[in-house]
Amino acid sequence: MERRRQVAQALLRVVESEGLEAASIPRIARELGATTGLVQTYFRTKDELLVFAAQYVGEAMNTRVATLLETCDPHDVKQRLLTSLGVLTGADEGTGTEARIWLAFLARAAYHPALREVHSAGSREIRDRCAEALALAQRLGRLPAGLDPRTEAFALIAFADGLTVQRAVEPELLRPDHVRQLLSRYLDRLMDDRKDRGEPL
Repeated sequence: MERRRQVAQALLRVVESEGLEAASIPRIARELGATTGLVQTYFRTKDELLVFAAQYVGEAMNTRVATLLETCDPHDVKQRLLTSLGVLTGADEGTGTEARIWLAFLARAAYHPALREVHSAGSREIRDRCAEALALAQRLGRLPAGLDPRTEAFALIAFADGLTVQRAVEPELLRPDHVRQLLSRYLDRLMDDRKDRGEPL
């Protein structure tokens, strides 16, 4: 399994520097410092490698989110959402690397059934977690009772996805601190935190 991860990491380095179309099996082998035959020992085709790499990226991001959430107050819904969405939008790591990789895989997923299923499964999990967080906020009186947490989670993720796309293509205009500020303002409006801070509505 470790060798398969190393191959996936080599693929991601190529995608980051040259784009997904450049990530052929021979190019990945050169990046890894191995032969094409060795790479094909673990992945018979580029499609197999792409699916594994997409799953690898998702698992790595989930692990980072879980680690960061351990330091958050379990009842501070806004902080927990900002922390999680900071990872998903690439705002926490500064370079925008994962945002660009995510966008490259997303474009391919539009017409690649296996990649689309990986993306859809990940999106469903993210939406479910956000819906759970917003439902908690509602129980704590932080989210208006008339709002549907699942509908708001869908809208929140759509907003975060838009930031991720913009961060990928225009990183010089959408810095990490700006992404966090926009996410914070969105959550403020949603949960009406401004009233507690005495700010004008």
